[in-house]
Amino acid sequence: MVEFSTPRTLEADLNNPHEPLLIDTCTHILPESFDVNREFVSRADRTFRSLFVDPKAKFAQVHDLLASMDESGVDVSVCTGFGWTSPEVALEANNYNLTAAKEYPDRLVAFCSVNPLWGEDAVDEVKRCHAEGAKGIGELHPDTQGFLDADLAALAPVLDTANDLDMPILMHASEPVGHGYPGKGTVTPGLLMALVTAFPNNKFIFSHFGGGLPFYALMPEVRSALKNVYFDSAAFPFLYRPEVFDVAATAAGPEKILFASDYPLVTQKRALMEFGESGLNEHTSKLVSGVNASKLLGISTNR
Repeated sequence: MVEFSTPRTLEADLNNPHEPLLIDTCTHILPESFDVNREFVSRADRTFRSLFVDPKAKFAQVHDLLASMDESGVDVSVCTGFGWTSPEVALEANNYNLTAAKEYPDRLVAFCSVNPLWGEDAVDEVKRCHAEGAKGIGELHPDTQGFLDADLAALAPVLDTANDLDMPILMHASEPVGHGYPGKGTVTPGLLMALVTAFPNNKFIFSHFGGGLPFYALMPEVRSALKNVYFDSAAFPFLYRPEVFDVAATAAGPEKILFASDYPLVTQKRALMEFGESGLNEHTSKLVSGVNASKLLGISTNR
C-alpha cells in the first residue's frame, strides 16, 4: 500500500538508491452514474456543466485509471475532484474518490472537493473526508463556485481547516492569454497572488502551471510569497511546449513543480511522453516526477 511517511529532505530522497515513485498529482475519476445521468448532473452542478458541455467530453472510472497507470508506468495517481457547486454532487464524487483510494491503497490517493462558500458545511465535509483518508482538497474552480468576487474572509473557515489538517489545496488556474477552452475561467496570476497573500500559511497547488504565475517568480518578492505554493503540469500538452518544465523549474524552483496529466483529458501515456521531451536533467526530472509530490503528501518515495 502507499505508505505515508514523516517529512524527509529532498536530498535524502534523491540520494536513495531505489527508484522514486512516479506520481501523477492530478487525475479525475467520476462515478458511473455521472455519465449515465449526465443531463441531470449538468442541471444540478454549474461546474460540471461548464466542463462537460461537449457530449463527447471524456469520463473515466477507477478501473480506467488503473489500466492507464499500468500501461504508462505510473505508480501512484492522486484522484482529485472538481469545484462542485452542488453539495449532493460533491458528496457522491468525494465518496467515490475515498472508496477508490481505500480499495487500491497502493495506487491511489484521494482528494476531496467542496465550495468554501458553504461555510461550516464545507468544513464538516473536509473533516469527514480527512478522517476517511483524503490527503488534500480540490480541485477548486473559483469562477463557477462564485468565490472570485467574495470577500476573502469568507474562505477562511475552509482554508484554516486545511491548514490545521495539513491538507494542500489544489486550485484551477487560468492563462491570461492564449486560446480558450471549456472551464478555462479567469483565475489568472494576479488573483492567485491575492489568495496567497491573504493565506500565506496554506499549502496550495495551482494547476496548469498556475496560469503562468511561476514565470513571475523571477521577481524576488513573488518568489518569497510563493514559499508554500506548488504548480502542477495538468493538461500541459494542450497549453505549452515541453520546455515549460525547465522554464518553470528555473523560475520558481525545481522543488515547486509537480507532474500531472489531468487524466482522462490527457492520457497519462501522452503526458509522460511529452514530459520526456522537456530537457530536464536527471536530478530535476526525479523531483518533478515524484519526489516533490512524495514530500508534499507524505508518501514513502520508493517502489
